Amino acid sequence: HVDDIVRGLIDAGTYGLDGVYNLGTGEAYSFNTVVDRINDVLGTDVEPVYVENPIPEDVYVSHTCADCSKIREATGWEPQIGFESGTRRVCSPYLASTNSDD
Repeated sequence: HVDDIVRGLIDAGTYGLDGVYNLGTGEAYSFNTVVDRINDVLGTDVEPVYVENPIPEDVYVSHTCADCSKIREATGWEPQIGFESGTRRVCSPYLASTNSDD
């Protein structure tokens, strides 16, 4: 969640870190899992539309997952907002706007 990333950036500045540090939950989710979760939160049933990937398979990175151990060791930073609550937070403005139309 962006709140976790901002905290990590502030920590990096506070500790005067130099170099590359990953920020994330350390958990990977598929595109379909994210779509399913957003549908659950919003009460929708949107089907994803898949398009051909223009990036060649031999250079495309299809699976990524942030390893935060380096920033954790340097600052004690840990993500505080998980996937479930993060998607709820991101979707809440859309829920509020649809509820106000009633």
